[in-house]
Amino acid sequence: MFNKIQRKLTIQYAFFFLLFVLLLMAALYISISAIMQQQQVQELELFFGKERYHLEKDDEFKEEHNKEDQITDGKKIEYDANRANFYYIFTKNNELVHGDESFYGLYKDVAQLMMHVEEEDPQTVEWKDQDLLLIKYDSPHSHNGSYMIIGQSVTKQHHLLERMMYAFIALTLIGTLCIAFLSHYLAGKAMVPIKKSFERQRKFVSDASHELRTPLSVFYSSLEVLENDDENRFSAFGQEVLTDLKSETQHMETLLEGLLFLARFDQNKLKTKKEDIELSELVNNITKSFERTLPDSIQLKTQIADGIKFIGDETSIRELLYILLENATKFTEKGSIRVSLTSINNYIKLIVEDTGIGITQRDLPHVFDRFYQATKNRQKKGTGLGLSIAQAIVSHHQGHISVESEFGQGTKFIVSLPILKKD
Repeated sequence: MFNKIQRKLTIQYAFFFLLFVLLLMAALYISISAIMQQQQVQELELFFGKERYHLEKDDEFKEEHNKEDQITDGKKIEYDANRANFYYIFTKNNELVHGDESFYGLYKDVAQLMMHVEEEDPQTVEWKDQDLLLIKYDSPHSHNGSYMIIGQSVTKQHHLLERMMYAFIALTLIGTLCIAFLSHYLAGKAMVPIKKSFERQRKFVSDASHELRTPLSVFYSSLEVLENDDENRFSAFGQEVLTDLKSETQHMETLLEGLLFLARFDQNKLKTKKEDIELSELVNNITKSFERTLPDSIQLKTQIADGIKFIGDETSIRELLYILLENATKFTEKGSIRVSLTSINNYIKLIVEDTGIGITQRDLPHVFDRFYQATKNRQKKGTGLGLSIAQAIVSHHQGHISVESEFGQGTKFIVSLPILKKD
């Protein structure tokens, strides 16, 4: 149990750390990316501010003297691979007027890339194996609606951001592993005092149950002696009190037996034996015997497959079935109880379903808790340990028990037991 809690705490700590670091890294990555882009845009705006007059004059000159054969004139495109920034001037019909470019042949595609982009809106585009930052500007001194596109390569910056992202991911994974180991260690340390306190409580319950059994047995025997004493006859009221005392003593004895069983289960000291059980026959016999004790208002229905065998402790399996049947009877005033037994693959499925008052969604997660009784059911006499014992029996046989219920619609207990091999 404590190992499970420790693992759960470790996973939770590691998950929240991972979530926090991922959010932090994402915010850092977005911030760095935005700052880098802002700086690049400022560089382009500064370039445009310095060269604007010359670019626009060049634009006007080209419009007056080069109205024909604008694309084929080699002087209209000046190529320099070492140029940091580049620009192009186009007419309103997307015809190239002039440009200085850093990437050979870009003039053929740049107008198409920026066709639907608003003016002065920075745009990062991919062209061949390059990442380019482009800005489109009006050419106000031109009378035919021409425009300019300026830009620069941001490929190196993008590669830097990619490497940063991979580094962030690697650091996050390494940090998460470190935190997981640290969380596991700290969770273990935190569990030490809790474990000691739990062990003391469990030992107290076990010791107290052992110590109380003897005086309780003596007390019950004394009550029987008094009840059978012919010389000292009690009045009707005295007999009633004596009967009540015997009833409460039996209830206390049942409670102590349940506590002892759970104490042995907690300490892995349950004395059970593995034996071949004709489970179909066993369930049939128990249900037939139990049916005779039911009131006329409750009908018992069975659907038990033939020939199902199980290796386990027969006494414990008997107790498990009686607990589920008694629980169903306790909370079903009229209606039916259905018991089914089937074998699917390597598992045996036992279902006990009733049409009783059901369990509220608030109480449903706690039905297997020790001493827990739903608020609506507290008038029903019981120890509050029956379902805890049932769960312990199923767990001891490496199985699983679950419950489905809706308030006012009945309850279904589902027991799944693996078909074990005898040692």
